[in-house]
Amino acid sequence: MQRNTTEADRASAAPGAGARTPDALFPQSFTTFEYYYYLSHRPAYPSVIPIRVECRGPLQREIFERAYEQAHGRHPLLSARIEHDRKNWPMWVAGEPAPIDWAEEVGSPTDEPLPVPEPHGLKLLVRREGDTTVMVFVFPHVAVDGMGAFQFIEDLMVAYAHGCSSDAGEPPWRPLNRALLKDRDGYSLFKGRIRLIDVVRAARASLSPSLRRAAVVSDRDARPSAASDSGRPDDFLVHVLTEHETAELSRVARKLSVRLNDLLVRDFYLMLAGWNRGTPESRRPIRLLVPINVRRRQDYRMPAANAFSFAFLTRHQRDCRQRDELLASIRTEMATIKRTKRGLSYEAGLRLTCLWPPLLRWSLNRDWAFATAVFSNLNGGFDHMLLPWRDGRRTAGELVLENGYGIGPIRPKTRICCAVHSYAGRMSICFRCERQCFDPDQRRALLEAYLAQLRETMDCES
Repeated sequence: MQRNTTEADRASAAPGAGARTPDALFPQSFTTFEYYYYLSHRPAYPSVIPIRVECRGPLQREIFERAYEQAHGRHPLLSARIEHDRKNWPMWVAGEPAPIDWAEEVGSPTDEPLPVPEPHGLKLLVRREGDTTVMVFVFPHVAVDGMGAFQFIEDLMVAYAHGCSSDAGEPPWRPLNRALLKDRDGYSLFKGRIRLIDVVRAARASLSPSLRRAAVVSDRDARPSAASDSGRPDDFLVHVLTEHETAELSRVARKLSVRLNDLLVRDFYLMLAGWNRGTPESRRPIRLLVPINVRRRQDYRMPAANAFSFAFLTRHQRDCRQRDELLASIRTEMATIKRTKRGLSYEAGLRLTCLWPPLLRWSLNRDWAFATAVFSNLNGGFDHMLLPWRDGRRTAGELVLENGYGIGPIRPKTRICCAVHSYAGRMSICFRCERQCFDPDQRRALLEAYLAQLRETMDCES
């Protein structure tokens, strides 16, 4: 495969300190979650969110590149660079967008992966072949969460559609306020009046994963992949359910009077419990890390950033024996997280830990399973884009967005990340597994085990 942008081009295009564009927004000190993902980033476990967008129809390169620059102008953290202040605390400084990496052929997104990125700066690879285009975005998690990533993609596509229309004026974007980035962690429990109970909950939320080891997904003596295959940022499996299967899962959730997400989490627990059954890990608690969107109303006008926290759901093997009881407990716990400020406790705990940064570095470097797996649901990212529909798909100019999905990072011992996306009436299940522990057959078997569990749920409630 030939590329029009080489690594030398990237190096020559990268801005030096004297070439940065002045911006009154910068410098900006790191928030606690930005620091968390900055410390977590390493070659084999990059702190990135890869997102693949599959399109059909002709793509006009010049207009697309202009739209890419316009979108970056609205989301400055995605081109910002990292420096350190006098106290060695990382901070954001103004930067320039990395150039688009154009490829002349479309192949499997894992055939020739992007190199392991730096912890800052969005990278974009575009593969084209005739009327087929695959865009591989690699977002730095230190800068944005999944919702912020899709926020950027929407602005890119809206700007591209506007450029194709030749209409005058600015693209019809959603209104944004760059000044809100200065208060991007304003949702914290420790903003405003601090209560003793909040401090206790924060300490408990941050210490519990460090004091009680979670179960690890058993590798079942699998033959791991070669070391050269590890750390590929665009490496994840995807299965797109049919419209019928998607509708059936929604019907089952309504029948059981639960949210669809609760049903998906329950079946994920059942899959993990079944996979570990009979192994030494079955004696440990199964702990799920669930990202929680904590945006306040005004934060939806904020450019792409991290505005989330973690919640940990813990169940034991014995809790997974009764499907109905497990579902009821998950429904209650998830409703409590949404209704109360429990979802903020982990962020507040990180804030306490960052009072002495070596403690956070120590905890991240332990050979310890903080969580068994990660489960996230980004809902209908493309469904809500400000773009017209054509034949059941969003369109930008003559480009039709067939599908788009992405997934978050994994860390040592947390061997699986599952992400769910919905678009155009179909649900996509994404799986990312630790390549150092699972060979390709085992990774596929893990995904198939979850799909089998979802189909069993549909059959049981038919």
